[in-house]
Amino acid sequence: MSSAMPSRSRARGQRGIALVVVLWIVTLLALQVSIFNLTVRDAASLAGNEMAAARGEALAAGGVELAAARLAEREISRRWQANGGTQTVAFGGARLQITITDESSRFDINEIGEELLASLLRPYAGTQATLAAWVDRVLDWRDTDSDRRPQGAEDQDYRRAGLPYGPRNGPFLDPSELGRVLGMPASVAEALARTVTVYGGEGKINPALAPREALMLLPGVDAGEIDQALQLRSQGRGTSLGGPGNLPALARWFTARVGPTFRIAVVVRDEATEGAIGKAEAIILVGRDAATPFRVLSWRYGSQTPRGQGGQE
Repeated sequence: MSSAMPSRSRARGQRGIALVVVLWIVTLLALQVSIFNLTVRDAASLAGNEMAAARGEALAAGGVELAAARLAEREISRRWQANGGTQTVAFGGARLQITITDESSRFDINEIGEELLASLLRPYAGTQATLAAWVDRVLDWRDTDSDRRPQGAEDQDYRRAGLPYGPRNGPFLDPSELGRVLGMPASVAEALARTVTVYGGEGKINPALAPREALMLLPGVDAGEIDQALQLRSQGRGTSLGGPGNLPALARWFTARVGPTFRIAVVVRDEATEGAIGKAEAIILVGRDAATPFRVLSWRYGSQTPRGQGGQE
């Protein structure tokens, strides 16, 4: 009797251990299944996001091509104007919001002279000394020589500042490059990017197309005159050279140039969710090449996850 009791106890202990082992195996299997399901869901989500990004970029590119075609439309009633207005087009299960502006509505940072450059930089410079340094350094960046202006900066100044580069000694390739000029804060370059370009073609601005923000940067500007001119322009009476509200005191900074470079912004929205799939901005050259209707000079695209898929508007 006494010998049977330990045997039964050992058997119960072994069964208990076996049960624990089985429970651990079941738990591990359940965990593996959960991990597998999570991996599958993540892979499916990633694939879905990649497909959405590819779809958004293709639709945005289609929007740019449509805008280029409408800019070159021979029938005036069908032609889109590069005045900052937005056209909405249903296409490919999405809505494309297309905005076209003429680059002559911006200041060409490679073409403007010293006085106009100083006027553009003045609102951001705290002192006259800072302004003088910025102007000279921008001019040193874009000129082709290595001669340092009085407050400017050439290769040795960049090296002393510990920077691994020097001035381009050539034209700016993009307005964002202003942030690489010695002493120029990135915030200033970002603010200027709203009103400058490298595709304008001359050192003047078209007052019939320029926004108030750009016109207010002109030397000797009067806010009241600008607002009056913009009111006339909104009434269809223009702010054209020789026309009403043509701001005669500022006429030397004005051009009647239109095109041939245009900035096209496209927002792609999913028709079902109304969420933004992606946004693109392209700068195109129209009508200057017999081989192609237009050329893309600059292209930027950013994808977004539509609402309903964990994204934000």
